[in-house]
Amino acid sequence: MSVERSQNSESREFHFEKILVAGNRGPCGGVNMAIEATNQVLDIVDGREKVYTNWPIVHNDPIIGEFRNRGLEVVNNDWSKVPDGSIVLFSAHGVPPRFRKIAEDHQYLVVDTSCQLVTRVHNLVKKAENESKPVIYIGKEGHPETIGVTGEVHEDNITLIEKPKDVDNLDIGTGADHVVYSQTTLMTSETDEVEEALRSKFPDIYIPDRLGICYATFNRQAAVERLLESGIDVLIVVGSQRSHNSEMLRRMGERARIVSAKLDYPDQLDINWLANSKLPGFT
Repeated sequence: MSVERSQNSESREFHFEKILVAGNRGPCGGVNMAIEATNQVLDIVDGREKVYTNWPIVHNDPIIGEFRNRGLEVVNNDWSKVPDGSIVLFSAHGVPPRFRKIAEDHQYLVVDTSCQLVTRVHNLVKKAENESKPVIYIGKEGHPETIGVTGEVHEDNITLIEKPKDVDNLDIGTGADHVVYSQTTLMTSETDEVEEALRSKFPDIYIPDRLGICYATFNRQAAVERLLESGIDVLIVVGSQRSHNSEMLRRMGERARIVSAKLDYPDQLDINWLANSKLPGFT
């Protein structure tokens, strides 16, 4: 397959044997629900007033750009920017209880687009606290999903870890009274490494199957794994820089030691990524 591409008056020719596209790709049900809810709210308001969201509804720059053009303002959790009585969308990543209290105090009209699978982890963490079981939470510090889940319980009852090396500093006896949950968008293989470290040091700790990783995340990663097994030599992820899901897919290529990149728009495609490629893969 010969593909010619012109960029900055330069002509480049590529000779791909094949271009592979992941069979399982695209947004999950939770993201689609959040996008549809936001579309409906903006349609109803029809530009008569601003609509606010605590965080980008979903981590996809083109979609958020379209929403901004229709009157959505992302305040990045700075509630001083939101007037009393405003319409507020909670993002798909979920929110901590203190955000709901702020909304109540300021009489916001709230539309909650939290993903149901994220909400499930919120409920599991609260249940663990009610049963006097401290939680080990595997997640990315500062990510809105992590902020939401860890905010559900007293800080003494939940410990955040990100990598296997974080387990070295944990001192929880045998771990018999602890339970482990995770952010829904983690890379399965990396989470397996954290699980292994936890089980090795704390043989009695309770680790549920898949911890909370979303089925769509799992399926998208499995599809990229199949691309890698097919021998792709470049992995291009169509996804935003902020997106943790997209970053995990990109890192799968990186861990396989092939060129691996993510982009939002076609003009961000660097043709040098494909310079020596025979079998590029896309997701």
